Amino acid sequence: MSSIDLVRMGIKNLWRRKLRTFLTVLGVIIGTSSIIVMLSLGFGMQEAFKGQLARMGSLNTINVYKSYEGGYGGMDSNRRKQEAKLDDKAIISFRNMPHVTAVTPIIETYGILKSGRYTSHTSIKGIDPEAMPYFDYKIAEGRLLQPGDNLNVVFGGGMKNNFYDEKAMSRGRYEEIEIEPMKDRIVLTFDMSSGYPSLPGERVNQPRYKDYNIKVVGVLEGGNYDTDWGIFLPIDTVRKMIEEKERTEGTSQGQNRRGNQEYERVMVRVEDIKYVSEIQERIKSEGFEAYSLNDMLDELNKMTGIIQAVLGGIGAVSLLVAAIGITNTMVMSIYERTKEIGIMKVIGASLRDIKRLFLFESAIIGLLGGAVGIGFSFLLSSIINRFSSQFGGFLGVVEDTKISIIPIWLVFAALAFSALIGLISGYYPARRAMNLSALDAIRTE
Repeated sequence: MSSIDLVRMGIKNLWRRKLRTFLTVLGVIIGTSSIIVMLSLGFGMQEAFKGQLARMGSLNTINVYKSYEGGYGGMDSNRRKQEAKLDDKAIISFRNMPHVTAVTPIIETYGILKSGRYTSHTSIKGIDPEAMPYFDYKIAEGRLLQPGDNLNVVFGGGMKNNFYDEKAMSRGRYEEIEIEPMKDRIVLTFDMSSGYPSLPGERVNQPRYKDYNIKVVGVLEGGNYDTDWGIFLPIDTVRKMIEEKERTEGTSQGQNRRGNQEYERVMVRVEDIKYVSEIQERIKSEGFEAYSLNDMLDELNKMTGIIQAVLGGIGAVSLLVAAIGITNTMVMSIYERTKEIGIMKVIGASLRDIKRLFLFESAIIGLLGGAVGIGFSFLLSSIINRFSSQFGGFLGVVEDTKISIIPIWLVFAALAFSALIGLISGYYPARRAMNLSALDAIRTE
């Protein structure tokens, strides 16, 4: 029997019992779409977690801090932590590590921004202008800091909406005002009482802080929790500002700051996420504390892996039921076609031909059900995502986040798996048909 004859006969046999074939295929459709949709929810959850982490900062960035005394690492480890200084020598050491593309210390303080009668409290971050382009700061308007900048500033994505009206505040009303940072004149001061109404004589003995006329050269994109509510200046400029502030307040730290180059935090940029854990461990071995969003990502991947396994298992149950349905359909087909099988053997059909015929029919049921199930899965996924975009706020989902994602490899895997299920389900009926006695089959009424 040629392959063409086998295909024609298989399709003809399935078409003769259309209702039974349809119901069996329907079982495969439900099983396939159940697995795909269940797994797609797991993939969507994983991508949603990654998106939330990305809004908290870069996955390729390691934050390094000074280590505190004590711990459980033993005497040598504790001594190394006590001796480790997060200074310029440490920064050079980090830069010389393989797969590190940029390193910058961060100096952070707080101040007041004034634009006309509008005021804003802000975090001030000093950063190395040469390293800034390497740290995934995305510009919405203007440019990033450059070497040679002094009082040039980059605004966080939420800062232009973070101003309030002093006069309205004095009347007990808080109104957020949106300014145009690239156009408006803005002054930076460390007078933390600025912007609040004061009682007569209250400011007589208060320090007189210097005002800095800053120029906003760039505004970052919004949506990043780490950068939205602050401004960025060159690190040398922020260091000088802090020295002047401390001299104004009469503290002694301003006299020693230039000789003391220790930092509270250093950011290390790694060229690829796969090297982050390695670099992180090397930094820890030098006696520092090192943290990255990959710490959270590893835990989230473990959790989503368990969820995907559970969801996939639930979908697999329905596909198992479909497999049993295929086996039942093919066994019933043998009972109904016993005489036909006997005649085929008598006229010269080989045992291999009979086996191939039944395997082909079961594989077609699995393949057809898988193909339709994949299309149905995309329809369900689209409905789920549309529902989540409309009601995402109530579900705790960020707007435009897809909670059902079907990767292309899953489509081909599902199609191949459904065909394989059909073949496996049809193997026992095919063997049974192959082993039927030709004479007994012909005598069957």
